[in-house]
Amino acid sequence: MRKYGLITIGVMLGIVLTLSFVWLSFINQARAELAEATPDASGMFSDEFPPGATQPAPAGDESSAEQPVFDANSINVLATPVPGETLLYFVPTDNDATATVIYLYNTDTTAHIVAVRGYSYNGVLVYSLNINVGATSFLRLASDSIASAPPPSWATPAPIITNFTDFTYFASLSLPPGVKAEGYTLFNPGTGVVNPRQDQGAIPLRFSTDPATLFLSSVQSQP
Repeated sequence: MRKYGLITIGVMLGIVLTLSFVWLSFINQARAELAEATPDASGMFSDEFPPGATQPAPAGDESSAEQPVFDANSINVLATPVPGETLLYFVPTDNDATATVIYLYNTDTTAHIVAVRGYSYNGVLVYSLNINVGATSFLRLASDSIASAPPPSWATPAPIITNFTDFTYFASLSLPPGVKAEGYTLFNPGTGVVNPRQDQGAIPLRFSTDPATLFLSSVQSQP
């Protein structure tokens, strides 16, 4: 009699354990499906932008609520140079009193995609934009603080308005063969809108192939 009782208890324990494992498997699968269906918090900084599209802008140039969380494991994630393209670094500025303007010239008879990337103080990607520059054409890229007061001469072609924000410490351009770039930073009073027609000062952008030299002045090797 005792033997049958032990067998009955063993069978019941086996059923309970089996049901527990099935339930845990179901819970884990449900969590995995939920994680796949939930957008990544840093998705707005991915480089999967359609040609000519701009990155969704945060609430303002000084807003960091939607910026990704940086940690020591994600430092120095700089762009990988594309073979055949020139990778140039520069320092933009974009707030209530400043704006950055970049000119892109495509001298090639083929359209090209120019990748613009922005980085935080520790080299983490925080900004991404792909620009389609048509064959033998010209485009202007401008900070959003200039958007409501562009000069009439900028109507054709219309500038691509973007938002570097205060949190982009430096940025990069990947220029395909035949594409040339120039730019400047513009300074106006802190009214919230930078008006190029009321310019109070502009400084040409300094481009560099080495981000470590961006903040160093040019060193003259010859007297």
